[in-house]
This record gives sequence, C-alpha cells and structure tokens, in this order.
Amino acid sequence: MQIHNQEMDAMLVRLARLRPWREYPNLFFWISFVTLNGLLFLPIYMLNQETNTFLPSPAEFAAGVWPGLSQLMIWRDNLDPFRLSLELTLVAALWVNVPWLRRRPLRTLVVVLYLLALAYYIYEALMVTIYLADPVFYSQFYLARDGLPFLASALQTPLWAYGIALVVFAVVVAVLVALVNGMLASGSAPRLHPGTRVTVALLALLCLVAGSVYQFYTARPEMVVSSLGFKLEKNVEASIRLYDDIAGFDDSTARNVYDYTGYRLDQQPDIYLIFIESYGSVLYKRPDFRVAYSALLTELEDQMQDAGWHAVSALSESPTWGGGSWLAYTSLLFGLRIDNQPQYLSLFNKYQVEDYPSLGRYLASQGYHYAWVSAIEDKWDDRRWAQYARFMGIDQLLRFRDLDYAGPGYGWGPAPPDQYMLHYANEVLKESTDKPLFFSAITQNSHYPWELPPAIVDDWRTLNQEEVKAPAPDPDEIDHATKRQNYMRAVEYELRMLTDFILKNGDEHSLFILVGDHQPPQVSRRADGWDTPMHVIAKDRALVDAFTGYGFVPGLEVESPEPALHHEGFYSLFLNVLVDRFGADHVARPAFLPAGVTPGVQNKAIVN
Repeated sequence: MQIHNQEMDAMLVRLARLRPWREYPNLFFWISFVTLNGLLFLPIYMLNQETNTFLPSPAEFAAGVWPGLSQLMIWRDNLDPFRLSLELTLVAALWVNVPWLRRRPLRTLVVVLYLLALAYYIYEALMVTIYLADPVFYSQFYLARDGLPFLASALQTPLWAYGIALVVFAVVVAVLVALVNGMLASGSAPRLHPGTRVTVALLALLCLVAGSVYQFYTARPEMVVSSLGFKLEKNVEASIRLYDDIAGFDDSTARNVYDYTGYRLDQQPDIYLIFIESYGSVLYKRPDFRVAYSALLTELEDQMQDAGWHAVSALSESPTWGGGSWLAYTSLLFGLRIDNQPQYLSLFNKYQVEDYPSLGRYLASQGYHYAWVSAIEDKWDDRRWAQYARFMGIDQLLRFRDLDYAGPGYGWGPAPPDQYMLHYANEVLKESTDKPLFFSAITQNSHYPWELPPAIVDDWRTLNQEEVKAPAPDPDEIDHATKRQNYMRAVEYELRMLTDFILKNGDEHSLFILVGDHQPPQVSRRADGWDTPMHVIAKDRALVDAFTGYGFVPGLEVESPEPALHHEGFYSLFLNVLVDRFGADHVARPAFLPAGVTPGVQNKAIVN
C-alpha cells in the first residue's frame, strides 16, 4: 500500500509539472493560433449572424470556379470568421523561426498588442454593424463620450450588473493572456516540428503578398487577409481629414443659399414635422415586411381619403444608419449633411452665439411659433436644454417633465405613449399661442428594442394612469424572427396612431410631414440602404400635388424603392413648395438643392 501511495504521489507531481505546450507543442500551437486568429473576426460575424453564414457559402462558386476561388481566397461578402490576420500570422512566423526574438519584453509586447488588436476588431464590428460606418477615431470618440453615459442612464442597469461584467471581463482577459502566452511558449519549444515552422512561414508570406498587392483593401472586413496596420492607417487618415473639414467649415455658403429673408408667406398653415423613430425603407426591401406594410398603408390611405386628406410619399436618404437620430433631424432642419458627432458638436457650439438660418428660424420669421417636443425622460439638466433650444432656434420646448405624465413608461428612455405625447403637446401649444404652429417631435415607441406598444385609445387622457406594467424581456433573449415581428408591430402602432392624430387634430389648412430618421438596427442590413419613407399629408390638394415635382408620388406607398432626395435636401425643397403655394406674387422660387449643403470641402460641389 505504501508503494502504491508513493507511485500516486509521483504521478501527481509529474502532472503538476506538465506543460501542454511543451509536451504537445505542435497541437497546442495550432489550437492557440487558430483560436486567437478566429477571435479577431468573430465579433463582426456574431453581430451579423442573421445575414451571414458561419462557413463560406457555396454560392461563391455560382459564377464559376475561378471567380469562386477568388471570392473564397481574397474577398468574401459573407462575414464569416475564417480569415487571416496579417499581423498575428507574421508575429507567429517570426516567433517560431527567429530564436533571438523570444525574449520576455517582446512576449509581453505581443500579449498587449493582441489585446489591443482584439479591442479594435470589436470596435470596428460595432461601428460597421450599428452605424454602417467605417471606424473613425475622431468621430467615435465624441459619440462614445456623449452617448455612453446617456445609454447607461437609459438602460437603468443596477450596479451589481456592472460588477459582474467587470469580473467577467477580467476573466476573459486572463484567458486571452494565457492563450497568447501558450502560443508563444509552444512556438519556442525545442520539439516544435519543422513542418509547423514552414507552414506558418508560408502563411505569413501569403499574408505579406496580399498586403503588398491589395494594401488598403485589407482594411475592409470582407477581405480574407486582414491587416490591422492598414485599418489603423485608414482610420487615422479619415480622422485627420474629418478634423480638417470641421475646423475649416465656412458657413457662408449655407447662409447665402438659405437666405430666405426676401421670401414672405402670405398664408401660414399649421405645420407638423414628426420624425418616426427607426422608420426605414427596409419595409420595402424584405418581402414579408413589404406585404404587411403595403396592406397597412392601403388601409390607412383609405381612411384618410374618406376624411378628405391627400398624401404623397417618397424615400429620403438619411445621413445616419441604425442610430444617431439627432443627426438626421438636424440635417433636415438645417439643410446640412451632418453625419458624425464631432461635426454636430462643432455646430452646436458655434450656434450658441450665432443664429443659423434653419427651417425653424425661417418659419419663426414668418410669424410661426416654433415648438419642439422631447418625450423621453430627461437626461440633461436645464442648462443643457437651454443650449439645445438656442441651437435649434426653438420658441417653446416641451420636455418629459412638461407632459404631466404619471403612467407607465414604454421602451427606450422610457417614454410615455406617443399618442399621449402628441395629443397633450398639441393641446398645450394651441392654448399657449395664437400664432400658426410649427410643431416638431420625434416618436419614441418605435425605438429599439420595440417593446410591446400601448393600445391606441379613443381618449388619450386615459393613458395617463398609474398602473403596473409587466417588465420587458431582455432584448438579448429575443430571437431574430421575434425582433422582426416586434419591429413591424411598432411601425404599425406608430402609423395607426399618427393617422388617428391627423384625423382628430388637423384642419383644412394643416400640413403634416412624417419622416423616418434612420433604418432600424438589427432587423435591417447593408443592402437595405440608408433611405427612410417620407409622407406629406394635407387637405389642400394643390399643396400636396406640388411635391410631385420633386420625386414624390401620390399615396402613402412608394412605387420604386429609390430615394428621391436626401434629408438635407428637404429644407430647400420645402421652401420651394411653400413659396410657390403661399408666397407673395411675382417672387421667384428659391434654389432647390437635392443634397443640401455639405460642410467642408464638398461645398464647392453644390449646384442650384
């Protein structure tokens, strides 16, 4: 028995001293290398797995063998994780073939660089997926700085959840550090097979050839050989270019184009400009969406026609995708293409001391009362809201606290039911001024994660009742098919609610403009584009028909899913229509700029 115990103790000692990367260096090296390499490309696949396959698609060979091999080995639109990192492969090849590099400081450097590389690939995946935008440090730094605190407050995540997330993060980093160290240790083992050294060297040579031939293309996520170096170079160049464009912005072009002081309106109908959150042209691009959407539009159009209302519609290209609503509605109201956060902040600060000639300020000069409604629970203090009102040129701002709402919150924010928000705000504004109204708002109940919307009721006041609402499910636990159903349900709620609002509040002279801010995240894809529906609705048939000269078509449904204008082009288009319909006689219409004014060097490309 004593001899048996001694043997067991000796075996345990041997197991304790066992280092798998030394006992099985080739196996451990390749497992570590393939895992670390795949992890770089896994985030973008995971965020887009509904529209991509895990393995390269056989459809790549539909056009023939050679085109198929080209797509398989060089460029694949399918964002699967089976790709090669140029830098990781090169480091691995040098490590296993150049002994004098195997030093502790360099080992530490490799570990740190890999962690930074993985962080960058995650960052790129988020930007490409959520905003369909290339990573640009200068832009996304401000977006994160301003957006993450707002996101955290909106999510209302308890502190213990952050603690758990921090522990999980530390564990993941520790595992990654161990994995990189294991790869380096097995790569320097004396028993590493020459075949492993040659194979990884050939892979590195392949990557270097690809990097030399395709260069900046290796910065694209579709490339099979991916280069972090070219990604960083592209990012830095774009950041510098964006900084220069913003710093050199001269608003003299915009001021000249939008100098409408000579255009007087003899009539001033009430104007309602309502942005519908996440109302995108994806509704036209997916067959199942389009069938349900078309049937809904036909039903609502019949209701409007029976009540004497007319509608025209078009698609308008938004400057943002999947988020950044403020960029969309500011672009539309200012007639400027504002597609990034630092540009927005630059304008925000600039027009605290100067007045920008926006659509709202022009209408105010024509006797309108310019009102803005923000239904989401307040995340700003009074000073910040005062700055926002100054920036936009708003006469009256209604915030969440001004809506006298005590009922349950819905969705993002949370926020009151949009039906309550619009009716309450309209009633307050009608009582507060005798001027014609320019009413601007953005809906909230169609914001991701598309929680079950409230019912549309006959008396909107009954929505303001305290009640216990069932907690919303975790968005991460909802499958893709259900998300699509929830999105369609949210769109249906908004359009039915807005139709009800128009029929109950509009008069013979009212003009309603309903426009999407951007495509919905998660249920739309790159191929769906950046377009959003825009509807113009009024009883004044001549006013509505005037929009058909600018690409709008009669009815609520668009025949061709191609954009007729850009959001930033609406300002000059709208002034054309207003001046033509309500302007003083013998006054030439202002110039129409379909793409508005683009800050920076592109101002020179503007044509009237």
